[in-house]
Order: sequence, then structure tokens, then C-alpha cells
Amino acid sequence: MELLAVVAMIGILAAIALVGYRRYMNSAGSAEATAVIQGIRGAEEAYKAEMLVYLGCSGCGQPQGCEQGQGSLTTWYPMDSPNSQKSHWVNPGHSDQQCWRLLNVVTDGPVRFGYAVVAGTSSSISVALPPFSSPPTFPAVNEPWYVITARGDRDEDGTPALFIASSLRGEVYSENDSE
Repeated sequence: MELLAVVAMIGILAAIALVGYRRYMNSAGSAEATAVIQGIRGAEEAYKAEMLVYLGCSGCGQPQGCEQGQGSLTTWYPMDSPNSQKSHWVNPGHSDQQCWRLLNVVTDGPVRFGYAVVAGTSSSISVALPPFSSPPTFPAVNEPWYVITARGDRDEDGTPALFIASSLRGEVYSENDSE
């Protein structure tokens, strides 16, 4: 009887540990995207302090960046199709690599998410967003702006985690971040 009670207690403790481990893994996955987005924000602010405009790097393939208001929030860096595999941040084979290098974003290692950033100076933000179920809206502005997106499919189930942030709002909006 005592042995049966010990086995039951071990089973209960193992179940509790498994739930905690899953929560930890889910939060660790979204932490990468949030940390890199904050790094991109810092790099954009440093670039603007020197050049008076933000730098859009995604989808134009130009070493000096995209024209203001141009680019694509669905052209991912450092990999073209983010999945569960990690990729090194410096990817010389990517057409936007020189611009990301100019922006000087630094990561602490390989990443699982793909990132995109566009920037502009016009009074409205009119860039195509990845397929969010309820995308955030952006107010009209008369100042430089940027929008950052991140996409990753850590478990390769076809439902990616999506993140979006901008210079206009402090928060990072996410969908399926625990996928």
C-alpha cells in the first residue's frame, strides 16, 4: 500500500512538472520575438537620431534601405520562410542583409522567427500586414514612423505566431504566441 501511495504521488508531481514545463517553453518561444523586436526598436531610434528618419529594410533588396513608405512586412529576415529551425542572424545570402547590417540589429544567437521592418514619413501608414485575425490600427501621423513584424511556426503545425510593433505604440501585439 505504501508503495502504491508513493507511485501515485510521483505521478501527480510528474503531471504538475509537465504543465509547468509546457508553460515555460511557450513563454520562452515568444520571449525571443519580443526581445528582438525591442532590439529593432532601439536600432531604429539610434538610426533616427543620426539620420532624422527611420530605416525600412524589408522587401526592397537595397543596401541603403527601402524608399520611405515602401517595402514589405511579409519579407522575412534572416530566413525567407520562418519555421522551427534556428537561423543565424547574419545571413549574407539574403537580399536585405546589407540593410539590416546598416540598421545594426544585434541578437544573442540564432533566431527562430523571421523579422520585417518598414518605415515612412507620410501622414498615413498604408503597408500590407501579415494575416492577423484582428490587426491593430495605426493613427495618421505627421512624423517618421516604423512598423515591425515577426513570424514563426515553432511546432510547424501551419499556424504561425505573429507579432507586430510600431513607433506609434509601446506594446507588442501578438497572435498565437503560444502555438
